[in-house]
Amino acid sequence: MQTMCTTKRINSKYIDTGTTWLIDHCLLIDENGKIEKVCSQAEANALNRQYEVEEELNFPHSLLMPGCVNTHSHAFQVLLRPTTGQPQHFQDWVDRFLYPLVLELDEDSLYASALLVFSQMLKQGITCVGEFFYLHNLPDGASSRQRNVKAVLQAARDLGMRISLIRALYDQGEKEGQRRFKEPWEQAIEQTRQLAQQYESHPLISVLPAPHSLHGASAELIQAAAALAQELDTPWHIHLAEQKHDLELAQSLYGTTPVGALEKLGVLDHRTVLVHAIWLSEADKDLVAQKQVGIAYNPITNMALGDGVADLPGWVKRRVSVGLGTDANIETNLFAEARTAEYLQRVQSLSMGCVPAARSLYRMLHLQGGKLLGLPIGELKVGMEADFQIVDLEHPSLLPAAFAADVETAVLNQLIFSAWPESALQAVFVGGELVVSKGQLVQVREESVREEIRRILA
Repeated sequence: MQTMCTTKRINSKYIDTGTTWLIDHCLLIDENGKIEKVCSQAEANALNRQYEVEEELNFPHSLLMPGCVNTHSHAFQVLLRPTTGQPQHFQDWVDRFLYPLVLELDEDSLYASALLVFSQMLKQGITCVGEFFYLHNLPDGASSRQRNVKAVLQAARDLGMRISLIRALYDQGEKEGQRRFKEPWEQAIEQTRQLAQQYESHPLISVLPAPHSLHGASAELIQAAAALAQELDTPWHIHLAEQKHDLELAQSLYGTTPVGALEKLGVLDHRTVLVHAIWLSEADKDLVAQKQVGIAYNPITNMALGDGVADLPGWVKRRVSVGLGTDANIETNLFAEARTAEYLQRVQSLSMGCVPAARSLYRMLHLQGGKLLGLPIGELKVGMEADFQIVDLEHPSLLPAAFAADVETAVLNQLIFSAWPESALQAVFVGGELVVSKGQLVQVREESVREEIRRILA
C-alpha cells in the first residue's frame, strides 16, 4: 500500500466544518497546507499505515472551526481610532480626519498599521483578510509603482496571514487627499493585472479588482474592472449605497438607483460584490438576488459613521451571500460584527431573532466570506485550505454552553451572542501553519508590532 504524506493530524473534541458538527474527529493536512481528510479519530487510527503523520496535536476539550474571513478592511484606518468620537458626520470624518491622514502616509506607516491591525485580526480568529487598498500614489500624486501596496502585503506575509488584496481603482475626484488614490483608468487596470499576475502562484496572496465607488470610478473604469475580473476569474468589489446621499449621486450620474447604475453599465452579475448596500429599494434587492450578487456588510463601521442599517433579514430571505467585514477597523472581531448585525436589526424592528438561527450568522463569519473573495476557504472539507481556529470550550467565556444537552446550538449561540471567543482562543492555523498559540503571535514578535507603531509616531 502506498503511504500518503500528511504533515499534520489535528484531533479535537468537536469540529464544526462550517456546515456540519462532528464529535471526536480530526483533520489530516497535506504538505501543501490543504485538508486531505476529515474523519473520526477512530478511522484515522485505522488508517495509520496509509498516512505518514509528521505532527499530531490534541485538543480534547475544544472546538475546531473555520477561520473567520474578513471581507472588507482598510488597514491604515486603524490609525484613526483615536478620532472615532470626534467627527460630526460622515463628510466631516472624511475631510477633517481621513484625508489629512492619507496625505501623511508612507511605506513605513502603511506597513506598521497593517502589521498592527492584521495581528489583532489573527488573534481574534480571522485567518484571511480582504484588504480594500487604494493608496497607490506618493504624496505628490505620482504612482508609487506598487511599493505602497507591497508594504501592506509584506505585513500579512510576515504574520503568515492569508490576504485577498482588493485593489481599488479610482479615477475621479479633485480634492487634495484624492491625489493619493487617483489614477488614469488604463493605468489602474494594468497595474491591477500586473499585481495579480505577480502573485498568481503565491499560496497566501490573491488579487481582485475593485472600482472604488460610483463617485470614485468612472463608467469606463467600472466596466473595465468587471472585464478584468472575468479575465482573472475573480469577483470584483465596489462600495455602493453606503450613505443616503449616494441615491442622489446615482440619480445625477446615471439617472437611476445605485444598483440600477451597475445594471445600466452591464456589469451586475455573479462576480459583483456590493460593499455596504444599505440604501436600496426592494426592487433593487430583488435584482441583486436575481443576479446572484454578494454583499460585504460592515455593521460596526456603518453604525459608527452614521450610515444606516442594512436589510440583513431581507438578504437572508432572498438567499443572498453575505460576508462580514471590519472596514475602518474600529474593532477587529468578526464575532462582534455578527452580534452587532443582529442587534441592530432588533433595535430597528423592536423584535428578536431577526436573522433566523445562529447558524445563519455563523456562516457569514467564514463560509460566505470565502465565496465573496473567490477563495477555497471558510469551510473545512477535502481540498480546501487548512485555515482554522481552535477555542477552549471549558474557558469561562464559553460556559455553560459546553455542558449543554444540545451542545452545538448552545455553543454557536454563545459564540455569537455572549462570548468573546478570542479570550478562549488556543490556536490559529493558516494553510496548515500555526500562526497564533495561546493568544500570542508565532511568526512575529509581539514587541515588534508595538515598536513599529511607536517608530512611525515618533
